[in-house]
Amino acid sequence: MNQRLQSLAEGLRGRQVLVTGASGRIGRRLLQILVANGVEPRALYRNPSPQRMTGLRVYQGDLLQPGSLEAVLDGVDVVFHLASYGPAPNDPRPEDHPLHRTVTVEGTRNLLAAAQSSGVEHLLFTSSTRVIDGSASLYARSKREAESLVLAAGPYLETLVLRLAPVYGFARQGSVAQMIAAIDAGRFPSLPDFGERRSLVHVDDVIQALLLLAMAEGTAGNTFTVTDLQSYSSRQMYEMICAALGRKPGRRAMPAWLLGVAAGAGDLLQKVLGRPMPMNRERLEKLSASAWFDGEPLARETGYRPQMDLEKALPQIIREYRTDS
Repeated sequence: MNQRLQSLAEGLRGRQVLVTGASGRIGRRLLQILVANGVEPRALYRNPSPQRMTGLRVYQGDLLQPGSLEAVLDGVDVVFHLASYGPAPNDPRPEDHPLHRTVTVEGTRNLLAAAQSSGVEHLLFTSSTRVIDGSASLYARSKREAESLVLAAGPYLETLVLRLAPVYGFARQGSVAQMIAAIDAGRFPSLPDFGERRSLVHVDDVIQALLLLAMAEGTAGNTFTVTDLQSYSSRQMYEMICAALGRKPGRRAMPAWLLGVAAGAGDLLQKVLGRPMPMNRERLEKLSASAWFDGEPLARETGYRPQMDLEKALPQIIREYRTDS
């Protein structure tokens, strides 16, 4: 853990902090950092696991059952609202599952009402850059609707929205991890240069942004985009991952037309087999379209300074990937 995260987490000592989405990948990392630096956070789980980290105050509750939220919010100062619906790995259309709206919109509505009645001071909501990249998925629409609910809360509850670029830093979760596994297995094509630009952010820099904004003054009611302030192309990511895996990139990039054929075949196999394919039209569109976002406002207003970029982070991600495999 870097020194910057340590000093930021120490600033929350003595505050009553709640983390929703405690079992999620960002929630777990946030809780680790808080506990390691003397904060005793409350963690909200629908089904608490018997194997959980020490130093937490564990609460069982469900965002869809408002009565279960009263005890966990009593006396809380700051809520990090990270909870969302996690689709199954074999879901062929993970961004369009109906539970996205149920959990994200209705769950957030219930949490806001309970937070207001309990006298919570600050609530930070993690949204996604999917709400501004042109996506029409139910996931994106649900996040956008929940953002509106969060920003309309008040007058005594101060709220903030953080739109996260795709998050990396995990060996087995997220788009970068999926790309690592596919390249390592020889199932990922040698991508051409599409000329696109995209944003990413390391999980520890997401935590940095959350901690900074939890203590910043004069930022309530704002929406910030969180990135590592870099610009990547899919080809650059492919080459970085090949280098970190000790593999040579394909000598010749696969032509775009052939990728289109492969994506069409992936769609067909997906329908037949009922599970996602390494390449389909939706994934090809994501790989070839620009998805870059301006994270500078967060840096200017809060002093946010990314500690990681993808090239720097990959060796550790690969080590964890090798250990877990």
